[in-house]
Amino acid sequence: MKQKKNVASQAEPLVPEDPKDPSTLLISGAAQLGLLLSPTQIDQMMRYLRELFRWNKKINLTAIRQEDEVIIKHFLDSLSPLTLLEPEADAHWIDVGSGAGFPALVLKIALPDLRITLVEPVQKKAAFLHHLIGLLGMRYVSVINARIEHASEEGPPGGYDLLLTRALSPTLVLDKGLSLVRAGGRLLFFQARSDRNAWEHRLNNYPLLGLEMHAPFQLPFSKAARTLVVLRKNAENTLTKT
Repeated sequence: MKQKKNVASQAEPLVPEDPKDPSTLLISGAAQLGLLLSPTQIDQMMRYLRELFRWNKKINLTAIRQEDEVIIKHFLDSLSPLTLLEPEADAHWIDVGSGAGFPALVLKIALPDLRITLVEPVQKKAAFLHHLIGLLGMRYVSVINARIEHASEEGPPGGYDLLLTRALSPTLVLDKGLSLVRAGGRLLFFQARSDRNAWEHRLNNYPLLGLEMHAPFQLPFSKAARTLVVLRKNAENTLTKT
């Protein structure tokens, strides 16, 4: 997986002509992150948005009830890793605690050829994910209806190239999900305000891991502080023994 220079705009945020229109908000917000979405990708994300609200009447997928807030807090937040990383051609990513599909299915729309696996233990939410994948005609994407500690039973040999999570705590993922990641692979955590020193201290308990990136940013159209934390998993035989 390639590391990208952070291309997110540091300029004054652009305000869309109609700040309540979800498609123009998405286009403008993505541009602030340095990303250009195609008309097909925008259409797919709008279909995703409509299905999210339709299913949310039956099962609890999100507590956010306003379309503009969902675009900002879910869709744009889910796109933010693309300011830092891009997958190799044969990369296979895994999203644990997928819930309503954020960030995995938003990233899948942005990267149509990406292989990605979603792990969601709640059957009704997994059913929504299966429905959306079929509706949008996605390929190279699968759903594991299980808890994180059981997800490795269906993983690729050697492990995944990148593990992402927005929903699960770092401690749970590091204790239960580290085996999902191949040697040399990465883990990416979506955080609110995050302290780099606290992460470095936490990693003292995980000798296979190193802190590769700690990248604060601000969500477009929001004052919310966010941080992307990227860890790299080292091979055991590369560790210095004392």
